[in-house]
Amino acid sequence: MNEERFSVLIAGSGQLGSRYLQGLVGCVNRLHIHVNDPSNGARRRAAERWNEAGGADSQHVVSYHDALGGVATDLDLVIVATTSNVRAAVVEEVATKANVTGWILEKVLAQSDRDLERITATVGKGGRSWVNTWARTTPWYRQIRDQSEGGPVDFDIRGGSWGLGCNGIHVLDLMAWWTGEDLIAVDVGGLDKAWLPAKRPGFFEPSGTLEVAYSGGTVGRLTASPPASADERAGTSIPEFLRIEGFSTRWELERPFSESMGRAVEHNGREILGRVEYQSERTAPLVDSILSTGTCDLPNLSASTRLHRILLGGLLKHWKATAGEENESVPIT
Repeated sequence: MNEERFSVLIAGSGQLGSRYLQGLVGCVNRLHIHVNDPSNGARRRAAERWNEAGGADSQHVVSYHDALGGVATDLDLVIVATTSNVRAAVVEEVATKANVTGWILEKVLAQSDRDLERITATVGKGGRSWVNTWARTTPWYRQIRDQSEGGPVDFDIRGGSWGLGCNGIHVLDLMAWWTGEDLIAVDVGGLDKAWLPAKRPGFFEPSGTLEVAYSGGTVGRLTASPPASADERAGTSIPEFLRIEGFSTRWELERPFSESMGRAVEHNGREILGRVEYQSERTAPLVDSILSTGTCDLPNLSASTRLHRILLGGLLKHWKATAGEENESVPIT
């Protein structure tokens, strides 16, 4: 029997990293998965979730590491699932210790333009590196887009405290893919003055409205309310409504980020029900595609960096005004 395996590293095994790990159970390609996290608790939780997903009975091998010393020095794929504040440092550390063929990087890529440059200088400005802004890969969105005329469009997404900082990038990338246009401007004038503590300690989220513009005439608004109570952390809800209106059609999506069921209604009454997938559902086809074909449907690092740079520039301007000091990074995760 051929025992050859692809080597995959998950850097960061917290909430999201452990869901990536669960998803790898379903990969067709045979894997040796290295899970790296300095936290004993995070590694233990990841192992529990691996077993819950049937990993112990799968064709794959998994090993857990508190440092990179025990990780393979030739890696077919690295999944960087850390928080944004340490992502650049983790990418640099992995790249100094291993030869890496492909990368999947979580959003938000970084908290500053300097860290974006560190990542692109280390990973490269394209090629085999992708960013997990998954909205463009969602079958439900693809079905709706296939029945639309493309850009330019006017769009509006709004809801409770759904995370303009940490999740707005999904919407911005979705509309870039939907219209084939490039993001060119972010207006932060409609944001509320105060930034609010996020669910992860040490991180913050803005509320209010971001207005954005794209190269082909598309414009949009992203609105998030503050948490409903003082005890609630920012960024814990999902958007309630997304409208996408072009020259000849208008779609209105109820619960557009729902992992259970959302509803899209066209102006003529046509209805498409659907949902977004869990990360554990997305991972296997994504990783198999990269390992087998060398590509996938996520945006590459170069395209995503351009979009991130514009968003971070706007948010940093607002954060500086709010904090009253010359910060060089914005504390979103």
